[in-house]
Amino acid sequence: MAKDDLSRLLNSLGREAVPPDARQMAEGLAGRFRQGLVQTKEPKHSMWREHIMKNRIVQLATAAAIIAAVSVGLYHLGVSPDGAGVVWGDVLAKIESVPAVTYKMRMTVTYPQGQVLIDESDIYMAGDRGTRIDSYKDGELYMVKYLVPEQKLCYLVHPQLKRYMERTVSEEQIHQQDPRQWLKWILSWDHVELGRSEIDGLEVEGIEATRDDAETLRLWVDVQTHWPVRIESEGQMLEAGRYLPTHIIMDQFEWDSQVDPAQFEPNIPEDYTLSPPR
Repeated sequence: MAKDDLSRLLNSLGREAVPPDARQMAEGLAGRFRQGLVQTKEPKHSMWREHIMKNRIVQLATAAAIIAAVSVGLYHLGVSPDGAGVVWGDVLAKIESVPAVTYKMRMTVTYPQGQVLIDESDIYMAGDRGTRIDSYKDGELYMVKYLVPEQKLCYLVHPQLKRYMERTVSEEQIHQQDPRQWLKWILSWDHVELGRSEIDGLEVEGIEATRDDAETLRLWVDVQTHWPVRIESEGQMLEAGRYLPTHIIMDQFEWDSQVDPAQFEPNIPEDYTLSPPR
């Protein structure tokens, strides 16, 4: 009876269909609630039961509250209530399971008077093995960065100048360009659904999140494979005491990429000069 009563209430709450997950959980809660009321012999509980079952306004409010609570819970878990969209928590678990990933990053920085700097990089990441970033300007390689997690060191190599630098880095800096970390940021902030779109011929679904400092992140996932295909960032970069509008696009991901371990060894030629710290 509890299930039948609640089904009628759920159907009467609005024109749109109630999400199946919310309906199932709400019906279960209502059934257990009513069973407890039937078993109790205390008069005050019997009066409360009579009030709940006879007062339609209270019935509607109770059902609506259950649905709202379930829906909010599913939302914060990264679950699509209607079961039709991407389950974002599953996307994160999927990409965290891969040992290596390669991708391209394009950063556009806008300076005063309209000057624009475009920096393009090929990025190779292999967990504890480290990270390598090959950066280009106007199609020419100008810097190779090696991040060595075990030593918490960063090597900046400038082939054109035959110079290199060594820097100590934090755990946060080591993972700063890891797309998995970016997805964690998006899911940890308040985010909104962007619906479906198309990128490079693929049907994708997206979410968007904005941080307190006004940085906006967007994630687009292939709806067929549930692999991320693009991550975007719109914010500002601090340089020489001023904030500059910055747009970053990360794409062309190769998840579970086969990488050569030798790529992550900072083998610096002997004729390169070590530059002093700035």
